[in-house]
This record gives sequence, structure tokens and C-alpha cells, in this order.
Amino acid sequence: MKLQQLRYFVAVYEEGSFSAAAGRVNATQSGLSTHVSQIEKRFNVPLFTRSSSGVTPTESGRLFYDEAVQVIAAANRAEDRLRSLSKAVVGNVHVGLMPTFTRSVLTNVLLRFSEEFSDVRVSVSEAYSGELAESVSAGKLDFAVVPNFDRDRFLAGTNMGRDQECFVCSADRDLPNTKALRLKSLPPQRLVVPGWSNIRRKQIEDYLVQNDIEVREILEIDTMYATLDLVARSEWVAILPGILCVSDLDGSRRRVVPLGDPPLYVDYLRIEPRSKPLSQAAQEFANILQEELNSTLEIVPVSQG
Repeated sequence: MKLQQLRYFVAVYEEGSFSAAAGRVNATQSGLSTHVSQIEKRFNVPLFTRSSSGVTPTESGRLFYDEAVQVIAAANRAEDRLRSLSKAVVGNVHVGLMPTFTRSVLTNVLLRFSEEFSDVRVSVSEAYSGELAESVSAGKLDFAVVPNFDRDRFLAGTNMGRDQECFVCSADRDLPNTKALRLKSLPPQRLVVPGWSNIRRKQIEDYLVQNDIEVREILEIDTMYATLDLVARSEWVAILPGILCVSDLDGSRRRVVPLGDPPLYVDYLRIEPRSKPLSQAAQEFANILQEELNSTLEIVPVSQG
């Protein structure tokens, strides 16, 4: 059985259709159908049930998928092992990061990585968590970093660390002199929130409801820099991750106070396709990203909870 056939089968399985899988692996729909049919005919085992709306894996297909992704992963690791024996790390890395990371840690990561691995070409896409997760699932990104969520079985996840959400407002706002802010003790605020495609939106909404916190008005903005600028220049406030706010800890443009009683946390998760483990180049980038994140999290103000 050819390795390419396994890759085509996995693409069809994860996409749920031959047409979507063809776009993902840059092949023709008829070519994918032929390769999958060859496997089925050779072993006399139906892997999919076909219909006009797509394909559904049979029980044999589900069992075969688990084996196929292990074989593909082993092949990728073998290729990376050979590259490592050449003493050179080369290739392309395409990473997806939220604005939280591009503002706080990306510059240091890029400077370090380009110095240590000059033969690797890096591409970074910025988007919110929902879009990043979709891009990883579609195979468009080597990996992405998002808030922890209930991912599907096609994605592998690695915990990267815990951050604390903070109350962010203009520098001249009169707030209680405390190391942690109890949001319920304030009058109802005009709150800027991300859209529902951002995983943090549901976490924020749940926090408000569970703690019986009234909000005067909600404004949905899916641009982090516009949110920061609006908060600095008006009475609007926001709930933002601590690492995003490190550069504002001097209080010159915005006040940053961690939420307390209770605190609100955000756990970061590195996600990648289960059927495509990280290449050596991508793993090296992920390692440096982890180190810079750890250093930044040490600066974030925290409350006890």
C-alpha cells in the first residue's frame, strides 16, 4: 500500500467528502476516489458509504483511520530523523497566532528563530481562535495557538500555559486601589467583547452570568488593536489576557488589573493535525515560542483564586 494512498484516505475521512479532500491535498476528486477504491477492492473492505451529500466512514473505515494516521505520523518522524542527521534544519513553517501572541511574544520569537535557524522560511497568519482552528483542521497551518477548547478528534493538542484575564480601562479611570478587581463591585460597565468566533467570548459571557455581573452595554469588536485604542480613549472597558497587556503595565495609556473574586483564567493550547505531527522546523519554532511565552507569563499580574 502506498503512503500517498493513506494520506488521501485520511483527507477524505477528515473532510467528509472527496471534493473537499481534493482541495486540501491539491489533487483531483476522481484521483482521490480511484485511490480509495483501490484500497477497498484490494482488501475487499468498504471504507466509506457514498451519498450525494458526501461520504460516511464505515466501522472498518473508522478502525483503519486510527491505523493510517499512526503510519503517516511514523513516516513524517522518519523523514525528520533523516533531516536531523544531516545537522541542518530546513523547510517551511506556517504558524497561526492570535493577536494576543503577535503583540506580546512574536517579535522575540522571530528574532531568535531567524538567528538560530536561518534556512527555515517562516510564515505567520494572525486570526482569532475559531478561524485558526479551522485552518489547522484544513491542513493550512502546521500549528496554531488558541485558548483551550473541546477540539475534534482530528486535532492533537499540547498545553502551553495558563494566563489570567484582566480588566482593562483608560489610564484616568478611578478604580479601587487593589491588586485584583472584583468586577461585581463596580457599576455596570460598557464592555468591549470579541465576536463568537473567538473561543474567549463564551468564557467571558459565562463568567458574567455565573457571577451575576450586570453590563451596561456590549460592543462586539473583532480587532484587538481597535479594542485597545477605544479603551484607552473612552469609558469603554475590556477583559483581556494578561500577556496582551504586559506593555501597558506602566499605566501610561491603560490601567490593567487582574480579575479577582473569582479570577478568570485562559489556558493556551497548541493545536496541530493529528495525522501530521510537527516537522523538526515547526517543532523548533514551537519550542522557542513556548520559552518566550513562559518568560512573558512570569510578568503578568495575578490574583489569588
